[in-house]
Amino acid sequence: MVTEELRDRCAPLGFAPLPEFAAEPPAGPQWVTAAGIATAGHPFLGKLLDARADEPPGPRAVHTLRTLLRELIFCTAGAVYLLDAAPELGPRGYAFRTDGADVTGRLLVVAREASVGPGRGTAVTVSSQRELDAWLAPGFVATVRPLVELVAARTRVGPRTLWSYVVDMVHFGMLNLARQLGRDRVAAWDRAGELAEQLFVAGLPRRSEPAMVRFGPEDEQVWGVRGACCLDFTDGAHGMCLTCPLLAPDDRARKWESADLAGPR
Repeated sequence: MVTEELRDRCAPLGFAPLPEFAAEPPAGPQWVTAAGIATAGHPFLGKLLDARADEPPGPRAVHTLRTLLRELIFCTAGAVYLLDAAPELGPRGYAFRTDGADVTGRLLVVAREASVGPGRGTAVTVSSQRELDAWLAPGFVATVRPLVELVAARTRVGPRTLWSYVVDMVHFGMLNLARQLGRDRVAAWDRAGELAEQLFVAGLPRRSEPAMVRFGPEDEQVWGVRGACCLDFTDGAHGMCLTCPLLAPDDRARKWESADLAGPR
């Protein structure tokens, strides 16, 4: 299976947040699907937000979105980048294990997979990376969109911030893999951009997009800047990140020097 191969490839890495994988939906009251959370009146998102009630609206919304979507987006970006393959996604096939107030695990139910070229068992064969992206994009958007819209409605944080955060995570997922594996970072960033284009075609709102910044002449002296600020700095304790689009160039260069991102780790 594509997901098993992805798990094996990511196992040695220091940063590779993947969900669990299964062939059948989980059972039990501790599980709720993405579709379930988005159902009118479902209480779980409110509980997640209540747990962060002491945070300003921006960080509260972004941190909640990260809790819900980080593993799903990294899994998608990782499979596309590392394997030229992907699992099919859908809101009823992505489930969260909860303790009633927080997410304690995430599980992707894998019914179908696709791969560029033959050779991966029962995976659907597609002819190109573009076709792969177009195959997975509708399920990705169908899974992510209700959750983003619900977080936006409950927190009143603008959709530009939240949708940009989703696109940013696609890009940084591939960029982080390239960093850890010593691969071409610009190529990884460009591949993420190709996937993002198909997500836009499938209905993901195009708000703002991240950009790559060069800090020196070497291949590894590049890093990404988010399309929209994640608003962490509004909590009064967390300064602007290296990746913040609001950061002045000189301040970004100083943060780069101390960030230890120039080589694999």
